[in-house]
Amino acid sequence: MTLPELLSDQVRARIYLEVLLNEEMTAKQLMDTIKISRSTMSHHLSRFVQDKVFKVRVQERGRSVKFYSHNPDFREELCIEGKDGLALEKRLLFLQSAAAHLHVISSLLSERAQKIRETVSKPKRGTRVAFTFSFMTNEEANIWNEEYNTFQKRFEERRKTLKKSSKSLDYIGYGGITPTR
Repeated sequence: MTLPELLSDQVRARIYLEVLLNEEMTAKQLMDTIKISRSTMSHHLSRFVQDKVFKVRVQERGRSVKFYSHNPDFREELCIEGKDGLALEKRLLFLQSAAAHLHVISSLLSERAQKIRETVSKPKRGTRVAFTFSFMTNEEANIWNEEYNTFQKRFEERRKTLKKSSKSLDYIGYGGITPTR
């Protein structure tokens, strides 16, 4: 199963984002966060592990506990070209995956905003979050890809120089383009 197919389900998209945000989580931690049953969580996690999106680390001290994290070796290139039924189906799955991501991100931001409101005696006006969508030609999309890839490489190089002084993940970065036809 491709990553867009896996993430087209909102529960799996939420699991994926929670593991990315927290770096490593147990099934119990995920169940407590997402509020789903053990069997449902087990089913979804086994799909991620089977498709090598997540890796598992087993702690053997005492009762064995499995820790799930993003597999850094997982790479999936998405190239959806053509006008046949399969290409259109793949595009649809990719768009459903993006929609599920946006829904989950929106929910996470709302939850965080609510927690902040509860801890602050007098609520302040927060920063607005906006998602921008632009329709582009093939040539514009090629420029976007080149610029984004350059930015991503620079970002990763600079990120390596940062000290891991804080585990607080206060922002969500999301970028990319989606084919429309």
